[in-house]
Amino acid sequence: MINRDNTINPEKVLSQTLDELRITDNKIIQNTSSLVKNLQISNDDEFWINIMKAIVVICDENKYLFSKAELCDFLTIGARGLDNKKYETKVSSENQFMNKVVSDAIFSIYKDIMENYDNVDNDLKYYYPKIILNVISIIRRGSDISGEKVNLYGLERYYLKNKHDAINKKLDISEPIVSVVQKADNAGEKKLSEVSSLQTLIPASVKENTLSKKDLVNSLSVITGRKKNELNELLTRIPEQDYKKITDLCINYSKLQKYSKLIGTEEFSRQIEKELGRKFNDRQLQHATISIRKVKTYVENVLEGKFVPHGSHGINHVKHNLEYGYQLMGLIEYRRRKYSH
Repeated sequence: MINRDNTINPEKVLSQTLDELRITDNKIIQNTSSLVKNLQISNDDEFWINIMKAIVVICDENKYLFSKAELCDFLTIGARGLDNKKYETKVSSENQFMNKVVSDAIFSIYKDIMENYDNVDNDLKYYYPKIILNVISIIRRGSDISGEKVNLYGLERYYLKNKHDAINKKLDISEPIVSVVQKADNAGEKKLSEVSSLQTLIPASVKENTLSKKDLVNSLSVITGRKKNELNELLTRIPEQDYKKITDLCINYSKLQKYSKLIGTEEFSRQIEKELGRKFNDRQLQHATISIRKVKTYVENVLEGKFVPHGSHGINHVKHNLEYGYQLMGLIEYRRRKYSH
């Protein structure tokens, strides 16, 4: 994606990065461009980290609230760069095992974001890009923004600690990010204090009970382990009713995860009954348990159209029973089937 000549235009790289992140706000584009246009390219990793820093700084200044999908993309793009060969990290480029360590850590962080991000308050959400920026820095050069060395084996642990510190108001990483980016820029550029603030931007995908197509695909990728382009294609083929059911499950994915950890314990029924405000009999609990255990199978079969209708009623009994379990737990909305007369 980046030309193989000796001259790399920082503004062009930034523009490509913002395009990948699908950040289209004009003020953010203009202000990040002003911040990076005189960046020096003495080292590929340092240059790339400075590009990512500029995005974090300006988005923070303008109170831009990342959606789950944007945050996951920021982690993915930051870790791999726009051009895998040009921006290949020095830390793990020649060690396939370490590449797997990094890949596993990224996946765990990605899952944590998908499962928990919507449940935290906005103050903490503003910290997330800064935490992810530190993770990117560790992946690419072995140390966080402040210069603290972190072993790749401890990457996920570092992320969780920083998230915990942010929750407890112990984390303040904005200053080193701002200062380092400003040092990389020429003195004639605007200081961040001169950049006008924007009204807080909250993408529709983080509002209660909604899910954008991008967030849906990200959630399905976590559940199934499949590539996003494949999932996008499969979603175009399924009926609207199935699309809505899968969306419901993805909106409630954090509940699915919580329930799956409680299966086989007395807390399982207590938690469900407490949240729904009604008692479950043994048969209903059995339905709920089976449905939770089979969620990956259910989602994949729906996407691939494998639930073939049987009998005069035109339903697939396996699919029907699994959906009954999800409906019992309030994980998918009950929708009456429409019959033609």
